[in-house]
Amino acid sequence: MTSSVGSGSVRLDWRVAPFSVHLLVLAALAVVGLMVVPGPATVVGLASVLLLVTLVLTNRRPSSLSVELSTSTSRCTVGDVVRFGLSWTADGSVHVTGFADAALFVELAGRQPLHLPARRTASFYLRPTGWRVGSPGALQLQVATRYGGWSATVRLVLPDLIVHPELEQQPGVYAPPQLLSRLGLHVGRTRGIGTDFAGLREYATGDPLRDVNWRALAHTGELMVSQRYRDQAADVVVLVDHLALWDVYDRGLTDAAVRGGAAVARAYLAAGDRVGLVLYGSPIRWIPPGQGRAQEMRLLDQIVQPPPLNSYLDPEVARIPRAALPPRAVVFCFSALLDGRIVSAIGRLASRGHRLVVIDLAGVEPRGWPKGLSESTPQVWREHRLLLRARLSEQGAMVVDEPSSVVAAVRLMARRGVA
Repeated sequence: MTSSVGSGSVRLDWRVAPFSVHLLVLAALAVVGLMVVPGPATVVGLASVLLLVTLVLTNRRPSSLSVELSTSTSRCTVGDVVRFGLSWTADGSVHVTGFADAALFVELAGRQPLHLPARRTASFYLRPTGWRVGSPGALQLQVATRYGGWSATVRLVLPDLIVHPELEQQPGVYAPPQLLSRLGLHVGRTRGIGTDFAGLREYATGDPLRDVNWRALAHTGELMVSQRYRDQAADVVVLVDHLALWDVYDRGLTDAAVRGGAAVARAYLAAGDRVGLVLYGSPIRWIPPGQGRAQEMRLLDQIVQPPPLNSYLDPEVARIPRAALPPRAVVFCFSALLDGRIVSAIGRLASRGHRLVVIDLAGVEPRGWPKGLSESTPQVWREHRLLLRARLSEQGAMVVDEPSSVVAAVRLMARRGVA
């Protein structure tokens, strides 16, 4: 079997096909029959079999196969159908049949096997069932000579695919009382360029004509211009804890963090705010806050990346640049709170004036306890988690159990006037 990635020329390692083996066995039986029962009929049968064997085994075998593999997109969302195209050419006449070997996070969205006509492009379809970064599988090609005497197998690894989490119910955005002058598409209190009416003043030289209030001019006879509240964008940072994933990659915890972080990022970007990302691990990775569709793609591309390997450099909040974590930004922290360093980092962020919503991925109630533990272990776990949450609350963080509770958390922060 020959493996290849992408497009190019693939060397073919030919072997005798099962059909040829059957013919050789038949020829051997014909020779035995000629020895046991000699005669013209036996000779004719043996000659026919040998002629067929010669025809099958002497057929021209190309040394390589030129393949070109393409994909309709390099990134998609869970549930989208992705089309892969394959075209091939060979020096001789061969028959090619393809079988898609899908990875665990994708499923087939078409029929198999794929019969590939010579010098033409065939398409097959895969549908991702979970977010991931990596190859969605491989395409195994069965190549046979014209009469099926020789066969070769080629395995083509499909190009990497970035699969984003599916769109979920997005948490509502909010306008904290103490940040109204900074929040965009959430009305500010400073006057400037915006859409919401703030008041009238006398016309001054240089005011644009579009700001002239013609209705006030008709009533008062004086030239007046309209003032509006300034619209400004808020800074929102999604912080994902990678410290608890060094020793064991917990797919459940990671899935909750990725889905929740993606939902928060999409919601605030849709509201016109600036959203950034911090992957708090060793090393720390970040994306400065930004706006628009391109920023959404950058955030989702990074948030689905697996945690990097552990390094000897402990993460520190001080190493996060100011551009990635602007002053008084609203921070949504997705963490299992299993590492003391992330707990200390949350405290330092709160002391800097950041508004924090901590999503506790591990929770208070134990789940999936292994057998053989002491009966007091669940109770100790609950007490430890409750004390930890109380400590974070004293530092100014709002702690919730799961991403679906973010909406209630931000509303409570707004009512308390602490955000």
